[in-house]
Amino acid sequence: MSTFYNIMCFQANYVLDNDALLLTQRPEYDVILCLSVTKWVHLNWGDCGLKRFFQRVYRHLRPGGLFVLEPQPWESYVRRKKLTDNISQNFKSIRLKPDQFTNYLTTEVGFASYEFIGTPNSSAKGNFSDVFSTS
Repeated sequence: MSTFYNIMCFQANYVLDNDALLLTQRPEYDVILCLSVTKWVHLNWGDCGLKRFFQRVYRHLRPGGLFVLEPQPWESYVRRKKLTDNISQNFKSIRLKPDQFTNYLTTEVGFASYEFIGTPNSSAKGNFSDVFSTS
């Protein structure tokens, strides 16, 4: 883990082993960035893992916290569906598609609001980003 003033950065598997562990998660952060990783969480842990990931983010944020999400388009999943047997099986079972994330996050996870911020005009590549707020 690295700390720069009041910014902490770390690399870890953020998907908890089971839903019961979500109950132990405490609010610690004001902002969580999720840039170009949802596809990999989804392909490696399926819908259950991605939902657990989103629920952990929500529980990890302090009141008023922000979740900046850059989901990858479904077409990018299709290109990676045969990387491993596990990914192939998870791909076949996915029901929660990226275009449904906003609804899931605001109606089931508990985020109070959502703002689409798009992709910067200067970017040659990149996906659209969304910002979700806990209050």
